[in-house]
Amino acid sequence: MHTVNNLSPGVVETPRTDEPTPPIPDDISQRMSIPVGFEGQPNDIAGMALLLCSDAGRYITDQTIFVDGGMGL
Repeated sequence: MHTVNNLSPGVVETPRTDEPTPPIPDDISQRMSIPVGFEGQPNDIAGMALLLCSDAGRYITDQTIFVDGGMGL
């Protein structure tokens, strides 16, 4: 049996997210806010990947799963 899914992560805290970025206009900045109020951690993404690769996810297929703290709302 094979399943095919797409894991779509949001902003994940890494050394690169600590780098300075150019200013973002307020209207765009508000649309880019993270509803849960914080950046994700690599383990947040890994947890969903493990679920999809395990027997617990064996009946999940043909899905795009957003692990983005609500940014896709």
